Amino acid sequence: MSKASELPDFDEPHLALAIEALPSETVDALPYGAIRIGDDGRVEYYSAAERRLSGSGDHDRLGLDFFSKIAPCMDNPEFRGRVERARASGTLDLEFNHVGDFEDRDRELTVRIQSASAGGYWIFMRRD
Repeated sequence: MSKASELPDFDEPHLALAIEALPSETVDALPYGAIRIGDDGRVEYYSAAERRLSGSGDHDRLGLDFFSKIAPCMDNPEFRGRVERARASGTLDLEFNHVGDFEDRDRELTVRIQSASAGGYWIFMRRD
C-alpha cells in the first residue's frame, strides 16, 4: 500500500484521474469515500473506505442504482439534480456540501463529483 504522503488529497484538482491510477486496495484505505457510478446510474465501485466511514455496512452495492437503491436521500434537486445538470452541460467537476449520512443524518459531508475516464462519474465524500 502507498504511504499516506503519496495518497491523493481530497482537494487534488484531478482527483478522479489520480484515483483511477491507484490499485483498489489503496483506494479502499483512503481517508474519504469513493464511489464510481456508470452511465446507467449503477454502482461500479464502492470503496471499503466509504462503507467504513459512512457506517453503511457490507451490503452488496455493485450493480445497484445509486440514487434509488443506495442513497435515496440524495435523490433530490440539490444533489442528483445538480449532477444531472452538470452532466448535461458536458462538465462534471462539482464540489458542494451535503447534510446527511447513513449513521448520522445531521452530519455534514463535503462532496466532489468528477467524470470517470471510461464514462460515468466518481463521487468522493469527506466527513469532517
